[in-house]
This record gives sequence, structure tokens and C-alpha cells, in this order.
Amino acid sequence: MLQDKSFAVETEVSDLSQILSHPSLAPTTLRRIAVMGNFPPRQCGLATFTRDIYKCLHKALPQARCDVIAMDDRAEAYEYPPEVTKHIAQDDVAAYRKLADDLNAADTQVLFLQHEFGIYGGPAGAHLLECLDRVTMPVVTTLHTVLENPNDEQRRVMEALIRRSSTLITMAHKGADILKRVYDVPSEQIEVVLHGAPERPLVDSSLFKGPLNVEGRQTLSTFGLLSPNKGIETVIEALPEISRRCPDVIYMVVGATHPNLIAHEGEAYRDRLKQMAADLGVDAHITFINKYLSDDDLIDILQATDVYVTPYLTETQITSGTLSYALAVGKPVVSAPYWHAVEALADGVGVVCPFRDSDAFAKAIIGLLTDDEARAAMSARAYHYALPSRWSAVAASYIRRAEADLDHPVTAAAVKAFALCPAPSWRAVERLSDDCGMAQHGRYRLPDRAHGYCADDNARALMLMARQSKLTALDERKVDMAYRYAAFMNHAWQGERFRNFMSFSRQWLDEGGSDDCCARSFEALIEVVRSNLPADLKLWAKELAQRVLPHVMEWTSNRSRAVLLRALDGALGHVGDAAGLTALIARIAAQLHGAYRDWSSADGHSWFETALSYDNARLPEGLLIAGVRLNDAAMTTDALSALTWLMDRQTASGHLRPIPTQWFDTNPDTPAQTHPLFDQQALEAQATLEACLTAARLTGDAKWTAEAHKAYGWFLGQNDHGLSLITDDGGCYDGLTPHGVNENQGAESVLAWHLGWSALKAAN
Repeated sequence: MLQDKSFAVETEVSDLSQILSHPSLAPTTLRRIAVMGNFPPRQCGLATFTRDIYKCLHKALPQARCDVIAMDDRAEAYEYPPEVTKHIAQDDVAAYRKLADDLNAADTQVLFLQHEFGIYGGPAGAHLLECLDRVTMPVVTTLHTVLENPNDEQRRVMEALIRRSSTLITMAHKGADILKRVYDVPSEQIEVVLHGAPERPLVDSSLFKGPLNVEGRQTLSTFGLLSPNKGIETVIEALPEISRRCPDVIYMVVGATHPNLIAHEGEAYRDRLKQMAADLGVDAHITFINKYLSDDDLIDILQATDVYVTPYLTETQITSGTLSYALAVGKPVVSAPYWHAVEALADGVGVVCPFRDSDAFAKAIIGLLTDDEARAAMSARAYHYALPSRWSAVAASYIRRAEADLDHPVTAAAVKAFALCPAPSWRAVERLSDDCGMAQHGRYRLPDRAHGYCADDNARALMLMARQSKLTALDERKVDMAYRYAAFMNHAWQGERFRNFMSFSRQWLDEGGSDDCCARSFEALIEVVRSNLPADLKLWAKELAQRVLPHVMEWTSNRSRAVLLRALDGALGHVGDAAGLTALIARIAAQLHGAYRDWSSADGHSWFETALSYDNARLPEGLLIAGVRLNDAAMTTDALSALTWLMDRQTASGHLRPIPTQWFDTNPDTPAQTHPLFDQQALEAQATLEACLTAARLTGDAKWTAEAHKAYGWFLGQNDHGLSLITDDGGCYDGLTPHGVNENQGAESVLAWHLGWSALKAAN
């Protein structure tokens, strides 16, 4: 490595200490921070960036403890340097949860997170959310990629990341624009901080050429891990013309081959480039430096460069560390028009050429190599442009933003604010439906006709249509589906109660459904009356609800009472008279509250029954609705106590563990860890989600918002297996088994996912 290279050329650039314009840091309260990302010796640009962020923060905050968390992408850990205090396997879900606990326990004030798709485990890196769901400190997230057209999984993770980050740092204004335009991120949450770069004086390139054996030659260079997306072919194709006009030119391709490429094909790609150069007769004008170089050695090569070239092949690169380094040492740049280059090289800072246009690259490079005055002027402009990217300036920006975030303490509830994924596809709902109604069960994705239909699921399907109509205008096909489910429910009513089970041959298999089925069917009618479905459908629902109403006191199970309380509260102002409905609410609520008083005890059993079963969260939800409606403080307090008690038993390691079927009708006061974990069903997650949303709405307590999000996360993979239960076509697996997901997709599960999403959407 060259030493003592402080030979400044005579340009408009003055001493570096006089140029750096970033304000010095005020006294800081930061005493414990953490930095998370990849880290050397892992070979990738993000690892280098994380190391440099750590170094500049550590230098700027000498009094602070800085923990470094590195991600492992292989079974054996890397031989990390001492500054790495923890490393976790990217696919180990439990490790993310443990990390959050450790950061919280250490009183970490700020987590500086590096985010790139592909370095965290789970679908689109969703495992990272297992940590972010649990940390209670501000999270300052540096986005190394901002996708303009994400797929569903990427959008889901990105929106969750946005909601959990106090600040989003992007290294280009284009990234800020995408965040605002595509993800609706407010400007005040975004900070644009240039990619960091070293602090070196602007010097003549000839001072560095001797040790590289290129003295007296005109030098081009491209550096970074070698892979096909770098577009090296574009410059090789330009070399015949460049070398004809500039016979002493040498193109240095600097960097080891990308480890992923090595794993698949070894050095075949590099060999193809060499052969291409030989075929074009320019092999004497190109040299490959196949090493993973230290920063100092790399910058030496950059300072020996006359023109730096980035001929990348795609526009969607929001930041380039190599471009940032080249500009920081004042290199004239000729580049393809990827996002970072278009922004950074504007106003004469560099030259932008079309993708894969070797003629344009040749013309631009020749123009700079043959005009010393133009090259020197561009060098000065590049150096001035990059002054804010010096690592000391970057550290100042990060610390100032973190200090500002500390002025707004982050609670667990705030961190766990809703992060809705895109609306589920309707294909799964349509697949399970025919001209009779919705099939009850699925065999994998197929409707299982052997089990026919049930009013329970058709009532839920009708509720979904009613709720969706209030969120968005339904197209003609969905309205037709609503009529179909309504027709099923109309046929199910037998004068005193609803029948439930129907065979595929359309024969009723019972004389009357359970109390729970009847209450749920009545609630579906009320939902339709309050919906934006067609007027005649609402009129039908109102007329049938008025016929059903005199029978509701006959349904006496605790769950039917709870569902009726929600339905009757919703009926006020729409069906029946207010006084009569309020009297019904009072009578039913007294019965449900009586069950709670009978079975709850001073030793901590805060429940309505001796055991837990299915749809448990409906019980406290119904009682809470009634307590608030009747202004009954005791009823409201007991409802919230019961919901809190239930959530304690449904929470494990910070995520939802719905009461599994193997736990039904057993002693719920036994510690959760000793109970069977499976099977866990989507219905429980939906009921929990909706009950917690109701508690948040009626009490204004943000902790219930966090609990609702916990239930929502169960569908997305925040569960005991770390597996998502939802599918791209809007389906939902029938729960979690000891071995993974239950591959069947029945109506109850599919509708639980859609109804849960709709409830969250309405709450947002």
C-alpha cells in the first residue's frame, strides 16, 4: 500500500478541513447503541458498509458502547473480529427473538439497522420482523434497496419495516421519492444521507500509478465483486475504439468474483470476459485484479484512475458504494443510467451513457482521456459533490437523527403499529364457492365436496362481502357472490333457528344448527344491513333479521351470547327499536357476566368457564361491548381482565400461540409451556385480532393495538414454526400442526384470513 499521499494538486479545492461543512456534533446522550447487518470477513458491499458505519459511529461516540450484530448465511460462523458482539444464523427464527430480548435488557438506546432483501431469513426477510416486533428502542433503518415494484412478500415486509422504523435513511433522493410515492411514507420519517466514503485529498493520478505498474498509461477502472450485472462487456466492446485513439490505455477490472457466482460456476464468467477481450484484440489493454482488497488498497487504485466507469445493466440500483468512493477521491465518472448515477452525476459531475451502448461509452471516455482540462474540471466537481459523503459527515447525520428520535420515546405498542400487506386475492374464496354457496372443507386447495356446505361458513362469507363493501366498491362478480351466500342463509332459516349442515347434493343434514351457528348467522344479517351492498339485499337482511330477533334469547351458550352482544350493538339504529335492543343487550350481558363471576376466582382464573375451547376471544369482546354500551364499569373491567388473562395464555416468546385444539377443555391455569402446542387454527387468531381491535377502539389503550398486531402476525409467520399460513391466491392453510402447516385450505381458515385483514384495514 502506498504511504504519505498528501500531494494536493493545484485546483479550486482548498484544504479538506476547510471544505467539510457539516456542523460538529453537540454533546450527545448516546451511551449504548447497536449496529446490525452483514460484517467482514463476509464478502459483500453491505458487510463493508456495516463495518464502516460501525467505525465512524464508534469514532464519533468514543464514550458509547456499540454492539455489532452480524448475519450468518452459512452453517459455520465467520471468523469475526472482536467488534462483532453477536452473530445469528439468518434462518434461526428464535435467534431474532432472543436478540430483541438482549437488546432490550441491555438498555440499548438506538438500533442502527442495515436492510437489504436477501440477508435476513424467511419470505423476503420476514424473520427480521421477529426482532423488530419486540425491541423497544428507536430503529434507524438504512435502506440499501428501495423497490419500486415489489412483489407481495416484499411489500409486506417493507411496509412492516417502515412501520417499525423511527427513521428511514436512503442514500439517494430517488429512494425518498419511491418511499413517499409507492409506500406513502411521510417526509419527516425519511432522511437522505449519502453513501459514506473515505476522506482523502484530491491528488494527481500519476502519483499512484508506479506501484501498480501502470506508470505513464491512461487508466480506466471498475471495481466491486465481479458478476454479470456489472456490465463489464460494454466497456470491453468499447476498448477497440478507445485503444485506437488512446494507445496507452489500460482498463483495470478490480475485485474478486462474487461468492454466489463462484459457488455456481467458479471463474467461468471471468474467463468469458478474458476470452472476449482476446477475441477483440484488446487483451493487452485490460487487466483483472482478482482480489478482495482492503479499503486502503482499493482507494490507491481509485486514485491511480483517470476515468472511473460503472457500466451496470439495470436502472434499479438506488445506491452504489463504488460510485460513492470514486466521487469522493475526485474521479471523473462515465456511467450507465442507473438511479444513483443519474442523480449523482447531474450538473456535469459525470457523464451518463445509455445501457449497453459501447459506442457512447467509447466516445465519452475518449473525450475525457484526450482533454486534460475537461478531465480536471470534472474531477474538481466530483470531489466537491462528494464532500457530504465523508464518513465523519455521515456519522454526524446518523447521530443527529438518532438523537431526535430519542426525543420521542418508542413504546412497544408504537413499534407494533399495523403494517397491512396488500389486500388478499379473491381467488381462494372464488375457488371454494359454487352456485350453492361456499364449500365447508378443502382437500389441499380443492373444495372437498364430501363434506358439503354449512351455514357457519356461508354466514362468514356473507359477513366478508358486507365488510368489504364498506372498504371498496365491489365488482359485479363479488356482488353476485354476496347474493349466493345470502340465498344459502335465507334457505337455512327454518322459522326458529338456522340449519347448519348441507350435503353436496343439497340435502339438509340437521334440523337446526348450534346456538353459536344461529348467533353468527344473525350477526351476518346485521352486517349486511349496515353494509354498502345493493339496497334490495340490505332490505332482505333487515326483514329476515326482524323475524330472527324474537328467538335470540333461546340461544344460551356463552359464545352465542357474546356474538349476539356484538350483533345487537351493531343493530342499534338499523333493526328493531333502540329501547328493545338495549334491554336485550342488558339481559344477555348479565347472563354472560354472571358466567364470568361464577367461574373467575381470586387465584387468577379470570374466565367465563372452567376451560378454554374455540373462538375464545369472542367472550371478553362481547362483554366489553355491552359494558361500554350500558356504561357498566364492573362489566367493562371484568371483560378487560378476561381478555388480558387470555392473551397471557396465548403469548409465547412474544408471538401469538392460539389455544390449540389439544388444549380444548383442559385446565387453562397450567403454565402455557406445559400444554400441547398444536393444532393451532386460524379461527382463533381472527377472533383474537378482532377482540383486541375492539378493545383498542373502546378504551383507546394502545397496548390492544399491539396485541391485535400480534394476532395478525400469526398469519404471516410470527408463530411457533415461523411459517406463513397465507398463499398468493388469498388462501390460508388450516392451521399449524407439530410438523408445519396443515396443507388443506378450508372455508373457515380462508375466511378467517380475509375477515382479519378486513378488520385491520377498517381500523387503519
